[in-house]
Amino acid sequence: MGRNLTKLVFLVFFLRLLISSSCGESFNSDETRVCISKGGRFLPYESEGETPMPSSLEFKDLNLCKVFHGKTCCSASTMHSASLALENLATYGEATKDCLDLFELLECSICQPDVGIQSEPLRICASFCDRVFEACSDAYFSRNASNQVIVPCGASEGSIICGKASKWESNGTAFCYALGFTVQTAGDLTAEPCYGSKSSLEPVVETVIKTETFAWFQDLQKLVREMTLVQQISWVVTLFLIGTTGFNRRRYQQEIQAMVERDARRLMGNMNGNA
Repeated sequence: MGRNLTKLVFLVFFLRLLISSSCGESFNSDETRVCISKGGRFLPYESEGETPMPSSLEFKDLNLCKVFHGKTCCSASTMHSASLALENLATYGEATKDCLDLFELLECSICQPDVGIQSEPLRICASFCDRVFEACSDAYFSRNASNQVIVPCGASEGSIICGKASKWESNGTAFCYALGFTVQTAGDLTAEPCYGSKSSLEPVVETVIKTETFAWFQDLQKLVREMTLVQQISWVVTLFLIGTTGFNRRRYQQEIQAMVERDARRLMGNMNGNA
């Protein structure tokens, strides 16, 4: 009885803590680190001169660059062409899932928060270009007649001939250059790290996990706050009963297992005695 009462008290305490707690922002802003447009193949940031922020609803509706939605300089208008490129690659380019995933990461490089605030032009790691090229070598691209940049088939009205990526280029570096990106090779040392390295992507993945966990906690907190006092008590009692039932079931199973083991040992002892 004492143990069950302790569990109930703990659940009540947790409920009150959930209601009264307030969480800070999931990201710490740095006022001195603002979005700087990159030029080249990329449209200017709408948030030029502002700090990276959580993505807008319009940007989320593109279903693109999800790993950077928590904090980015990008908007729906700046990434509309990238969204069309991915759609064409999937529809006309006959791309595999690995190709689509990696090509999306390549197109979304401009949305990486650290890329957005760096003063130097965006550079793609040569090793990452190799990974994208390997995955997309059998996908179909065409060369844009106006600027000679290759794009996924169907992405441009000026595109006439479609061919596999491996027919247009022979390696990852050439492939990225043909797509309009600047590539940083292993011997090219600059102040800013290139995009696509392990160090440039791992922190983003960790941030996504933390953000999703925080969002889950906020949803639970909101749900509890909207409950009446009677509903809150009922919720606690339900959790308590579920926990107690699970504990009792496990203890019952352990007792049955112990009884079977005792009977088995007794039977083995009798067999050895009769031998």
